[in-house]
Amino acid sequence: MQTLKGRVGGTLQGFDVRLEVNQTQVRGRLGGASSGADVHLEGVPGGVSGRIGGAVLGFDVLGILEPDRIKVRLGGDTVGKSLILERVQDEFKGRFGGPHDGKDVHLKVSRGRLEGRIGGASIGKDVQLEGDASAEWAALSAVVTYKLLEDAETASGGD
Repeated sequence: MQTLKGRVGGTLQGFDVRLEVNQTQVRGRLGGASSGADVHLEGVPGGVSGRIGGAVLGFDVLGILEPDRIKVRLGGDTVGKSLILERVQDEFKGRFGGPHDGKDVHLKVSRGRLEGRIGGASIGKDVQLEGDASAEWAALSAVVTYKLLEDAETASGGD
């Protein structure tokens, strides 16, 4: 069993990442005990499917998950966002969301760590994850956690 731990966002406005990963599943928790969501993802050859959160408060994850490319939909066709990342050497770069309301994603892989930023300098979140899970699972987990933070901020009336 591999692990992935760390944080997306700052000390006050961020979520912890605590996941266990094997060849075909990712299980664990993003956020805290009262604010956050359980993770239930299944890996299939070249892809991923599953759910973040529960049946009512949560979202589906479905798409392509490969070592050098991630193309996933988080949420449904109407209320959801696309994630498109390409990996070149030790960096994942791409976009989460659309051309106008989306965020740039820049994540760097180094010695069991994934670090970087989702969003811009002023409106965005830092990513600091570590563990022995694959880099593509780490990158997907970082953006899923970012989406949970976005959803929590929207629900509380924040930006």
